[in-house]
Amino acid sequence: MAAPTVKPTKKTNKKGAPPADNEKTAVVGNNTSKPEAGSIVSVNFKVSPEFQREFKTFAAMHGMTMVDLLKESFELYKEHKGH
Repeated sequence: MAAPTVKPTKKTNKKGAPPADNEKTAVVGNNTSKPEAGSIVSVNFKVSPEFQREFKTFAAMHGMTMVDLLKESFELYKEHKGH
């Protein structure tokens, strides 16, 4: 006599629930909405350790943040080179 057959169980979704659509979070991959005006976003580029040290030191010596120094430098560069 043949062994009783076992019905295969229904497979469940192992991936979990999809991520929530939250416009106010800056989640990687959430590129369908613009950041709020005035908010700060990351800028990703690499510089040499020597340049980073000099840039950071210059900013600290002048009581500026590195972001403020970058913004001011860029404004002066645009004035010099034109828009």
